[in-house]
Amino acid sequence: AQKSRANQHQSHASSSDEEGWKRGRNVQNPRYFRTGSLQLLPLSRGIPGHPSLDSITEPTAWHTGADTDPWHWRDRFASEGIAAYGRFIGSRPILIAQGIFPLVKCLLASSQTVKERYADGRLARSTVQIYEIIQQNHSIEVRERRKLVGMQDKADKIAFDHALIDLQNTVDIVISGVAENRNGQGQKSGWDGTCYMLANHWMEEHNIKPLSLTSAEAKTQLLAWLKPRWDEDAVLYLQKKLLA
Repeated sequence: AQKSRANQHQSHASSSDEEGWKRGRNVQNPRYFRTGSLQLLPLSRGIPGHPSLDSITEPTAWHTGADTDPWHWRDRFASEGIAAYGRFIGSRPILIAQGIFPLVKCLLASSQTVKERYADGRLARSTVQIYEIIQQNHSIEVRERRKLVGMQDKADKIAFDHALIDLQNTVDIVISGVAENRNGQGQKSGWDGTCYMLANHWMEEHNIKPLSLTSAEAKTQLLAWLKPRWDEDAVLYLQKKLLA
C-alpha cells in the first residue's frame, strides 16, 4: 500500500508539471522548468512515464516561427543558461535545468581528459580535433567547424556527427545555441546552424557552480532526487541507461 501511494505521488508530481505547462501554454517560461520533474526534459518521447517537450506542448505550436514556438526554446534555454541542452543520453537531445546539471555532469563525465581517452584508444583523432576546435572557437557554427577540422565532405558527416555525440555523452561539450549561416557575401543562407561550447565554459559563462563528486556519489544523489519526482518506470529506465 505504501509503494502504491508513493507511485501515485510520483505520477501526480509528473502530471502536475505537465498540466501546468499545458494550461499556461508557457513552454517559454523558465519558472516551469526550474522546479519539479521537468528539470530533465527530453525533446521527444522516449522515457517511459515521463513528459517530453513535444508531449507537453500543442502540435500546432511547433515550427510556426513565432515566439511561442517550442522549437526555439531549446536554443533560448541553452543560450540564456536556463538549461543545458545536448545529446547526453545516447543520441536523444534533452534539456537539463541548470540546478541539476552539475550533478548529472559529475555522473556522466569521464575521469580522463580527452587526450587521455585518445591515448587509450577510446576516442578517434578526429574527435580530439573537433574538441580542440570547440575549445578554441566558442559557439562557432557547426558547418564552419566542419571546415576547420577538414570534415566538410558528405562522406565525413557520419563520423563528424558521431564525434559530437561522443563528446556530449561524456558532457565535454553542450549545445550552446544557434548562429546564422552566411555565404561568402555575408548574406544569410539556409538554416541556422547549431553551436557547441565546452560544458565547463558554458557553466562559467552562466555562473553555474560545478560540483566535486565522484560518479558513485553523483549516482546516489541523482537517484535520491529522481525518486520523489519521477514515475517509477522512468527511474528504472534512467538507471539502465545511465546508472548501471
